[in-house]
Amino acid sequence: MTCQACQTWNLDDEHRCRRCGRRLRTTPTRLPRDSYPIAATALAYRHEEFAQPQETEKPVVTNAEAEPQQVLFSNPPESRVIPFDQLASPAERESIRARAALIPRLSPVKTGKVEVSHRKARRGENQQELDFLGKADVIATPQSTIECAAPVAPPALRFTAATIDGLMIFLGSAVFLGIFRLATGALPLDHQALIAYAAGVFCVALSYKLVWCFANQDSCGMAAARLRLIDLDGNVPNRQRRLWRAAGSLLSLGAVGLGLIWTFADPDGLAWHDQISGTFPTFIED
Repeated sequence: MTCQACQTWNLDDEHRCRRCGRRLRTTPTRLPRDSYPIAATALAYRHEEFAQPQETEKPVVTNAEAEPQQVLFSNPPESRVIPFDQLASPAERESIRARAALIPRLSPVKTGKVEVSHRKARRGENQQELDFLGKADVIATPQSTIECAAPVAPPALRFTAATIDGLMIFLGSAVFLGIFRLATGALPLDHQALIAYAAGVFCVALSYKLVWCFANQDSCGMAAARLRLIDLDGNVPNRQRRLWRAAGSLLSLGAVGLGLIWTFADPDGLAWHDQISGTFPTFIED
């Protein structure tokens, strides 16, 4: 880009001349008509100011005797209003009014005066509180796995039913030891004998459980405590669920009774064998 003042060549991205420091222009500046060609060493010139000619006001010629403007068209302009009365005959308008009179009108909406009691706002009622600990968050209640509306039996009644069943198992074990005493003449008390006695008691307890499972009935302890066994839908469980419950009860007892203690921690009050089998004891409806 060439500077218009000192004719020095500059780069295209420069805004001022490197020699004279004047601002570079992309369009050539208008030069005076009576100026000589500018050399490379000439000084900066002064722009010629051109005065714009002032517009002279033209006198307004008024012709008092001017003729009125002639009408271009002989026909007068038509009205733009649509004559609706002429679109239908009087008979048609009467029939339309008769049909409109037969249309049932809606009953007007009843309005009443509502009195609002102006109660005084308590002190600090409308004041906003800062929630630092997240107290405003709504804590959702855990969803229950029980679909029916039957309540779960409390641990006290369940312990009563288990105690009665334990007495029945104890009586069965006593009968077994009595028969063994009559068959052998004496009851040895060595280490191996104690292990055999424990295995015999376990077999009696397992047999007691399996009898009620295959019979698909509640045990004596459940009937004495006025309890019955149902599934999560409120129906009477089948044999398969009762067998799973018997296996789950062995797991609850084998874990140092942790499966039974889980009743107090579960929101529905269910133990491990209840959740494994999908059953739970409830009250007998009278």
